[in-house]
Amino acid sequence: MYKTKKIGYISLSGVISLCLVLSGCSPSWEQKSVGTGKEREEEQQKFMDMEKRLFQEEMKKNAMSLHFLLAEPEKYGINDYKIDIGEYSIKEMRKERKQLKDMKRQVEEFQYDLLTEEQQLTYEIIMEYVDTELLGEGLELYANPLSPTIGIQAELPMLFSEYSFYTEKDVEEYLELLSQVDEYFTQLIQFEEWKSKEGLFMSDETADKVIVSCERSLADPSDSFLTHSFLEKLDNLPLLTKEEKEAYKERHKNILENDFIPAYEILIKGIEKLKGTGVNEMGLSYFPKGKEYYEYLVASSTFTSYETVEEVRDAILERMEWEERQILKILTENKELLENLDGYEFAFTDPLEILSQLKEEMKGRFPKISEVEHHLKYVPESLEDILSPAMCLTPPIDRPQDNAIYINRGEEFKHYDWYTVLAHEGYPGHLYQSIYFLENNSSLLRTLMTNTSYVEGWATYVEYLSYEFDNGLDPNLGKAMAHDSAISLAVSALLDIYIHYDGWGKEEVSNFLKEEFGDFSKEAIDDIYGAIVDNPVNYLQYYIGYLEIANMRRMGEEGKKGFREKDFHTFLLEMGPAPFSIIKSRFEKESWNEKMEE
Repeated sequence: MYKTKKIGYISLSGVISLCLVLSGCSPSWEQKSVGTGKEREEEQQKFMDMEKRLFQEEMKKNAMSLHFLLAEPEKYGINDYKIDIGEYSIKEMRKERKQLKDMKRQVEEFQYDLLTEEQQLTYEIIMEYVDTELLGEGLELYANPLSPTIGIQAELPMLFSEYSFYTEKDVEEYLELLSQVDEYFTQLIQFEEWKSKEGLFMSDETADKVIVSCERSLADPSDSFLTHSFLEKLDNLPLLTKEEKEAYKERHKNILENDFIPAYEILIKGIEKLKGTGVNEMGLSYFPKGKEYYEYLVASSTFTSYETVEEVRDAILERMEWEERQILKILTENKELLENLDGYEFAFTDPLEILSQLKEEMKGRFPKISEVEHHLKYVPESLEDILSPAMCLTPPIDRPQDNAIYINRGEEFKHYDWYTVLAHEGYPGHLYQSIYFLENNSSLLRTLMTNTSYVEGWATYVEYLSYEFDNGLDPNLGKAMAHDSAISLAVSALLDIYIHYDGWGKEEVSNFLKEEFGDFSKEAIDDIYGAIVDNPVNYLQYYIGYLEIANMRRMGEEGKKGFREKDFHTFLLEMGPAPFSIIKSRFEKESWNEKMEE
């Protein structure tokens, strides 16, 4: 799970997710004359100036996001910005969409043919993003900021714990932002009240789970994990006197007591008051414009090259059937593997050892990056049961050494294979992917543009590749396990569509799972159904990213002479987060057989 640091209304501002959808059609902008050399230089410089201006404007909007993206914003011409945690409101959402329209008009003024190849890619991404985001106009109240495990209330404490202190100024800004959480959560409750009036509030079951996630942040400030992380960061900050540190510790304690803890109490009381007003315990399609909103979510969250939800569903089923055939073929040719399916062991179990070995396995298969530090941390015990099994927190673009991978040691995740999890989060997954992009991308604006489905799709793709690394498994067993893992994720992605788009209830889900895997207990069906209802498109964006990448590789291997794995990986990484239709279009134009061996 890749974590960008964001808060406030999710827009183009502040380490946002530019999760775009593409129709797969040709660019809609008019192709113009090539122009003279001077005209090209002038147009390219104007585009660079626009990118810089947009980057600075977006960064100034949200101090929280600014800090996580830039350690030293003044070096990027950003000196005057408001210390504000952000705003969550319908008004702000509409304001952002208006700004997107204005940005599109600015971009349309450029002559596409006169831009550099990299600028053309940025141009296309912006245009597609704006068009996709505008599909959500009028559907703002369908947004779900308080989902139980990936909602703002669950992720915010981790963001504050990872808020780095480079100078004393950072401490002051951290404390100011922390003191604003109660005001921000008041806005969230006001948003939920509006949802309630329109019949769009969450079910009582979901509300109870959100309340539980909030209660995790009500710990005594003297023993809070936020206090521990604050003191650790403060002690590592040079030039502060003992007296200054003590004063900061007292201020932090007071803010936790008077602002942060009350903020979560505001959420709990507000949700308790709204319980009973939710009218839908099932998927989005049971809301008045739920199917329309789901289509928008799929578009903006997966950035897929498929045009409709039905096409996405068919593509998942096709790939799933292919994976099943591969497993059958492997087991038919290697019957002895059936005896080892439950007793396998990876040769590496220590996280640091795993990361080191994964880096070795990458040689010759992936392009090189610089040696960077990575910090292995553990999810605070109080948050273990509401956070993911692992996550990678990306560093500021001017401090690529500040990488952090969190492992969740909660009871639920003790059975996890950390070898493949760390391949997803570390090498050659998120950590490697983000560093490669920072080292090879020259556009500051593109550092704000991430497509979650591309990012998670890459990490899922290499996670499955890692089953075939020299990791102690029989190579054929590793391949079978990779296909099996892909099928499991495909099932979750299908259920997302079946529940939210096709209107499946628990009975249909139970029958489907029974046909695929056998009987499930009522409790298990309730958990699976609830997780998907609470987090629409969450599983889908992982799987669609993997599906797009895996299908491109399969296309390359089957249709191109001289296809080489490292060339394919380099192509994907150099493209960076972008619409899959754009990536796919460029992939199909690649002459893989003309690549030269290094």
